Amino acid sequence: MTNPLLSVCIPTYNRAYLLESALYGLAPQVKFLQGIVELVVSDNCSTDRTEQVIERAREWGPIRYYRNERNVGAKGNIDLCVDRATGEFVWVLGDDDLVREEGLRRVLRVLQDHPEVDFVWVNVSLRGTEERERFGRIVSEQDFPELFPAKCTNLTDRPVDRWEDLIDPQIDPVFLGSIMCSVFRRALWLANRDIAYNLELLSNFSAEVLYPHAVVLAQAMIGRRAWYIGYPGVIAFWGYQEWLDHVPVITLITLPQLLDIYSRMGVEPKRIEQCRRSVVKSAGKPLLLMLVKSNLPGREFFSFRTYFSRYSRYRELWIGLFLFLTVAPVRKTIRWVLGKVKHFV
Repeated sequence: MTNPLLSVCIPTYNRAYLLESALYGLAPQVKFLQGIVELVVSDNCSTDRTEQVIERAREWGPIRYYRNERNVGAKGNIDLCVDRATGEFVWVLGDDDLVREEGLRRVLRVLQDHPEVDFVWVNVSLRGTEERERFGRIVSEQDFPELFPAKCTNLTDRPVDRWEDLIDPQIDPVFLGSIMCSVFRRALWLANRDIAYNLELLSNFSAEVLYPHAVVLAQAMIGRRAWYIGYPGVIAFWGYQEWLDHVPVITLITLPQLLDIYSRMGVEPKRIEQCRRSVVKSAGKPLLLMLVKSNLPGREFFSFRTYFSRYSRYRELWIGLFLFLTVAPVRKTIRWVLGKVKHFV
């Protein structure tokens, strides 16, 4: 029996209520494409009803389910997903993501028609958790038909000469850090994983810990052919991510570190500089939070002196601070006034 072309992998831990919707949409697609696509779920020793969800989901389509004997952490579970996959390509998704049928079709079309491609980037529709939770049931792509808002506004599919050309704030503001956007050749990942993971781990908020897939891909994909799928093939929900409280430290420490890694791997300075300017422009609110909240996650790893000595030359930093300090209070005042008006009306 030949191996499938694509392994769709879902690492999960104690989020059965979200996983059920992901499988409800994916498992029937995999059943229809059996032999071409496989579905792998790696359970990081969950204590909720994940196993029961898997049993029910197997009525919808084939699932290769693995339960870890112990929790190996998010990075370890992603590694196990790739190890357990048998496809030529791997697509790792969050357990809260929904895959549109057209999204999967477009990925397969690229992989089948363009064997020279080693990486595919898939655009994502972005939704808030409240939009999902208002249904109070299993949700599917039919519940969210609108393509926008999306991570990238360019919906045109196109070839990309070099993987690193996708490192662009207009495409992905976290510079390929969103794992659900990445479809990669499994053999390249396996060949470069250990090399990438030998990089120095500075803290729990280092790029190697929070974006391990991006670090591996940087080691594996520089100079390789890729493809950009502008159609939002995935629906992602903002608010379920456990790291949302870490956004300030991600903006101020993790993303700059990721750009440093890309630079060391050979991404051209002009592209790195463009990305740095994008990050520092969004640093206004994170800097203020670091200043006023001493218990903020990752605060102990941040130095104002080090940050400003490196980035004070960027006018984008000062523009971002000005906009946050002036525009944000105005917005807050407008919301307060509207609330009062609504109350009296």
